[in-house]
Amino acid sequence: MKPEFEIIKEPIERSFIFRTIIRKSRPLLSQAWHFHPEIELCYTTHSNGRRFVGNQISDYREGDLVMFGANLPHGFTTEVYSCQYVMQMTHDFLGLPFINSPELREINHLFHRAKRGLVFKNETRKKIAPMLLEAQHKSGITQLICVLELLQTLAIAKDVEEICSEEYALDFNVSQMGRVKIVYNHIMDHFKEEIRVKEIADKLNISEATFYKFIKTHTKKTYTQIINEFRINYASKLLMTTDKTISQICYESGYNNLSYFNRKFKELLHQTPHQFRSNYIAPSNK
Repeated sequence: MKPEFEIIKEPIERSFIFRTIIRKSRPLLSQAWHFHPEIELCYTTHSNGRRFVGNQISDYREGDLVMFGANLPHGFTTEVYSCQYVMQMTHDFLGLPFINSPELREINHLFHRAKRGLVFKNETRKKIAPMLLEAQHKSGITQLICVLELLQTLAIAKDVEEICSEEYALDFNVSQMGRVKIVYNHIMDHFKEEIRVKEIADKLNISEATFYKFIKTHTKKTYTQIINEFRINYASKLLMTTDKTISQICYESGYNNLSYFNRKFKELLHQTPHQFRSNYIAPSNK
């Protein structure tokens, strides 16, 4: 199973498009995992869940602002209502001579960096959100100017991080990512229980030894690291949204050892479960 190739239907005589994507929910990665040749900027106004970009998994919530480079597999999964504003364009949306001009050097570099996926934070996110919402209501040369100003703001941003490793961007292979999707889907369905590697290896028609090498090569992570990411992400959600004890959350998240759970939680989120809950729980629930 490969990430789905999505065809972006561009309006006639338009170099870029804006879309508002609204969903009641989309809990399955198999529904979300896709790629397309267009560069994409995505701003989430409502929703929370998991963001999959290349070989990385992370939580996202309202205010998330990310850019995906051409053909970079990505997808958002959520169990709640979702509203996202999206802008899409090809690298040469204004023609190669123009995009390669000295005046657009910084924007051209932005598009190159986006091959790894970019997440924007803090001040840049606050600036871009209204610019993105305003640009989609403009037309003609006024809209083009808004788009160029928006891209320039992103290009010079300091509060930005690459999502995927450089090795992943260089080694990306669409057919192999389809197999990684099978692994992720299986883990999503079974991370709360003991997962037998042989079950996943059988789905890929490879041996267990080959599976371990495969997952390390194409995600730059070990199988155990991926399992822990799923479990800790789920545990953090329970800590924020329920009154369950840390011990209860530990076992419900797929762990059978509380000290190991605490250690892995701190490794991934740089704080203990107790500290995490104290920092993020709503004041009304304290």
